[in-house]
Amino acid sequence: MIHFNPLYKRPALSALILLVMGSGFCQAQELLSDSARKEATEWLKEVKTGHLNTSSARLQKAVAALTTAIATENAAMKLYVDAMKDRFLNPTSMMSRMLNRGGGGGYRMMRMPAMNGGRGGNNGRSNGSSQNESPSSAFSNWRKQNTGNNVAPGFKKALQLQCKWMLLCLKKAEAEKSEREINISPSVLSMLDEVAANAKDVGEQLAMVGGASDVIRTYLNISDYRSETLPDNLMDLNGIFDRVLLAPYKENKDVENFRKLWNKRIGLELALLMNNTASDKKTAEVEKANFLLKRQWEREKACFELGDQVASLDKMKSLLPGIKDPNDKQRAIRDLEYLLLTPAEKEKLREDRTTRRQPGGPPRF
Repeated sequence: MIHFNPLYKRPALSALILLVMGSGFCQAQELLSDSARKEATEWLKEVKTGHLNTSSARLQKAVAALTTAIATENAAMKLYVDAMKDRFLNPTSMMSRMLNRGGGGGYRMMRMPAMNGGRGGNNGRSNGSSQNESPSSAFSNWRKQNTGNNVAPGFKKALQLQCKWMLLCLKKAEAEKSEREINISPSVLSMLDEVAANAKDVGEQLAMVGGASDVIRTYLNISDYRSETLPDNLMDLNGIFDRVLLAPYKENKDVENFRKLWNKRIGLELALLMNNTASDKKTAEVEKANFLLKRQWEREKACFELGDQVASLDKMKSLLPGIKDPNDKQRAIRDLEYLLLTPAEKEKLREDRTTRRQPGGPPRF
């Protein structure tokens, strides 16, 4: 026979169950009255105002730190090292900031990142060192391996550019929080011009500073200041162009400026590509040609969809024979097949695809 112990003989368990079940265990549900709802709304407005004021002070502090950091390459590097020191020596404060942000995204920050600009990554620990070493020793080892002569050429400059980008992202995020309209396109274009001008020096390092940027954000406690449109990473060129720079021209059907901006994008990406290749000259030229074909095809596809169909079709017909990779050519053919469908044919194709996905639909071949 099975015997059940009454809860009153197990006070700890009883208290836990009551805590989990909450007050709803002993009282009925009750809806807010109109007056109570109004009172709560007014209270929440005051809380929101206080939060915005506190956030504003925190933002101003971060802006001041980043403004100092972008003055020189060494200043940008100093901010990064300070942020890494905080990460090593203050794990409790870092965990607190992560938990306060909420969501699962913070957990990716728990790993001690390597300094990708250094000569080899070590995930925050010196090679062969004990995982039980003290935080101060771990940071000392990290600093020895990832600063001074161990910094890859161009890393500091890339970090300086990324810090400038962070300032721009904060400006956009602050405007969004305050529900203000702000045109950042001129500033974004200026930043991209600076990237192009320094492409030879920064090269591959621009792709390496994203992790450093995350560490600095955590250190400055501004991880919640993220724009809904402007990407955090300066090298997210797809997001920058598609969501910020090209979007207004696409909305206004301004094909001429849309195409010009696409050409600017191709030029920037090409400059970065040619300064970030370890291939021999002949192979580099092949890579350049393939890249140009791919990007030009994407440009004409976008312009066709925007309405410049006659000019885009002519250019796509001239580009298609030059695509050598079988997969790329097949994809391009499918692109053009779809673009050449009439609106009615496209609608029927969408309906057919929806029907095939539904249970009980016709078999898929």
